[in-house]
Amino acid sequence: MKIVSAIDSFKGSAASAEVNQAVRAAVEQVLPEVEVAIFAIGDGGEGTLAALAEALDGEFVSVSTVDLLERPIEASYFLSGQTAFIEAASVVGIDKITPTPATAEVATSFGLGAMMRDALSRSCQEIVVTLGGTGTSDGGQGLLASLTEEDKACLRAVSLIGLTDVKNRYAGQEGYARVFGPQKGANQTQVEAMDQAALAFVQRVKEELGIDLQAISGTGAAGGLGGALVVLGGELTAGFPFVAQAIGLDQAIQGADLVITGEGRLDSQSLNGKVPVGVAALACSVGVPTIAICGSVVTDMEVFDDYFLATYSIQTGIYPLEQAMKKEVTLENIRFVVKNILRSRFLERSAN
Repeated sequence: MKIVSAIDSFKGSAASAEVNQAVRAAVEQVLPEVEVAIFAIGDGGEGTLAALAEALDGEFVSVSTVDLLERPIEASYFLSGQTAFIEAASVVGIDKITPTPATAEVATSFGLGAMMRDALSRSCQEIVVTLGGTGTSDGGQGLLASLTEEDKACLRAVSLIGLTDVKNRYAGQEGYARVFGPQKGANQTQVEAMDQAALAFVQRVKEELGIDLQAISGTGAAGGLGGALVVLGGELTAGFPFVAQAIGLDQAIQGADLVITGEGRLDSQSLNGKVPVGVAALACSVGVPTIAICGSVVTDMEVFDDYFLATYSIQTGIYPLEQAMKKEVTLENIRFVVKNILRSRFLERSAN
């Protein structure tokens, strides 16, 4: 018997690798004879770089740059062969600020340019940028301003890929300003100004490059960074399928008897390219049942019945949010819930 665990990070609480190790510990305690394969996983958002680095050979490269408020920082990307994996959030992550209208006014993606130049200086032929978790809403203008014409020509000569965990277009009602601007501190006046600037840039790109950013899914990702990558000659792709193939998750699932997945919160957003639904879809395609283990689960979405044999919240009591989010509480609750699931599903079956 084989169980595969591929759970996303519980944002603000525990990393994907830690969560999946907790599952392994629970399985080994209840069913020591069962093979357990665990995969750190991501969908283009937080934790994606760590998942790729755990599965691939390579090294981290440190670069001196600036964060989204242009404060000096050291950030790292992962170099594997001739491919550089850059996590946008490591430079311009929303976790580096307390979002306010003041930060929304000045937050810039400028610092990402230094990461890309360093990768080019090492003769990388492929640059992959994960786009989730950023605190910027500058439409990628900071990144574009940080690059010389020579830099841009070099980027167009390599494979540039943006991994997205959303499908939003660049501007308009579903654009980065209106959908994500308020989350990053922007007030309504700022949102309107951002969207007007985004619409103007869409028109300019269409006239000068013949590219319609509004026709490409994901250009609104990371405050418009997705669109900037397209302008630089890049392609955007859904993060989860890319990561799943890179780490060999699809092959591992084919020989499994049960798949365990999950994330911090299972809700309507989970249907938009997030890890749990992506994992479940892979498992369903080869007839393997999947259960979801999450911090919280919405209870009014029957659509999840199409993906999961069952969904579980790990909460075992009523705690203040700060207590429930503590890493040790999360990991202990995961171990507790998984052990009880396995006891009821497998030990009862073996007894019969």
